[in-house]
Amino acid sequence: MMWQARRSLEREHMDDHTPPQAILDEVYWFLGAISRWLGGTRATLRRFEQLSADWTPGSSISILDVACGGADVARALQVWGRSRGFDVQVTALDISARTLDSARRRGEPRDQPRFVCADLHNAPFRDGAFDYVTCALFFHHLTDDEVVRTLRVFDRVARRGIVVNDLIRRWRLYVWSWLFTRPFNAVLRADGPLSVRRALRPGELAALTARAGLGWLSIQTHLGHRMTLAGERPRPESQPPPGRP
Repeated sequence: MMWQARRSLEREHMDDHTPPQAILDEVYWFLGAISRWLGGTRATLRRFEQLSADWTPGSSISILDVACGGADVARALQVWGRSRGFDVQVTALDISARTLDSARRRGEPRDQPRFVCADLHNAPFRDGAFDYVTCALFFHHLTDDEVVRTLRVFDRVARRGIVVNDLIRRWRLYVWSWLFTRPFNAVLRADGPLSVRRALRPGELAALTARAGLGWLSIQTHLGHRMTLAGERPRPESQPPPGRP
């Protein structure tokens, strides 16, 4: 039988339950470490590196990080921006107050983003509130229809562009996820492999992006069984490049 011809829609434990804070902290430590070691965070930074080619040196760039979890990507974006001479300001959004509590206790104080606890679909963000909207390891938690709906919200809130980062549904990643989570808590042991079974494949994500009407986004695959969906919104020639010196 072909492995996982269709993505699983089985709910993950973290989708329906909030574990004790100690377990929650371990989950986000694990996710942050895996993203650093296996290139997940680098995949997001690589797409922003491409998008920043037209940014004005010293410009201020606002980014909304949706479903930020432990906020490792949000902090990495601010550090990356500083190293490139940009003033990157990230707003880290998550629906869970306890998740944000865990995020606030991670990282260096100077790298902390602005935290907002809200559901993206009910958040009071005006159209074009941010230069960019990004997320990592979020889309595999959504149904196909929810992915389309979420991309349309991203399109509304993002003034300049979008960067999505997630797993690719592959049997090798499933095996690695099963192995890597064995030493940890029951939530990680269950949700880690299930996340891979729930993940999309590049062609599936491309089809959902087309349904959302966002043909200006493109997919790239990366080491560590990751893919990114990203792009800069087409703009008239008279419109200045992103960034406000």
